[in-house]
Amino acid sequence: MVSMCLLQGCTPQWLFQPKEVPLYPEWPNMDDYYEHVIQPDDKITLSIWGHDELGVGSSFSVYSSTLESGKYIVIDQQGEVSLPLIGKVRLAGLTAREADLFLNKLYSKFVKTPIIYLRVLNHMVTLFGEVNSPGNYTLVKQQTPLLEILGEAGGFTKYADKAHIKILRYREGRAWEEIFIDLTDLETLNQSSLILRSKDLIYIPERKIKATEQAIGNTLVPVVGVLGTLAIIVSLLK
Repeated sequence: MVSMCLLQGCTPQWLFQPKEVPLYPEWPNMDDYYEHVIQPDDKITLSIWGHDELGVGSSFSVYSSTLESGKYIVIDQQGEVSLPLIGKVRLAGLTAREADLFLNKLYSKFVKTPIIYLRVLNHMVTLFGEVNSPGNYTLVKQQTPLLEILGEAGGFTKYADKAHIKILRYREGRAWEEIFIDLTDLETLNQSSLILRSKDLIYIPERKIKATEQAIGNTLVPVVGVLGTLAIIVSLLK
């Protein structure tokens, strides 16, 4: 079960609330098909099957482009980009799928039945907190569920609070929103988890027991050290 609120002046509706209490009305349906919309500063690659000279980067070869490779072009502040042969085109406001169709029409004037694949390289989320490998994760697919990214991160640490996972999500023209997820709730798991969006910040909090165990550990270390020293002294006096 999921609850959500704006960060400003709102108290989160926690889980296990009565079924008749409606969720925030603009919460996206789990079954909605989400696609990232291209925007200024997006880093993209363009591949045309059989025409590497017209592409920028290559998703069709063994050496696919990545952010690290530097083989990409950036959408400018006007939402445009200059591409081989066809020149400057506006791609902002389109999904990758829509951009493929749009560019297919443009390149079909020069290439017979072009097969085009556009990829947004900086379509990623940030995962931090109680997971084994926190960091930035690229959303290769348009539909990437939370559980898949958690799997890529090596899963939870033993201290992870799986019942109070938080996602910070920015909506165009609005404040950041907090989305709360309980992965111990069977209903949430049955919904195939949450479909992530580019720039989501995913936080896995720690359970209270972590601070307790660390406090006990910090107390025991000096005690064990003293006992060890006394044992050495006693053995020397024998």
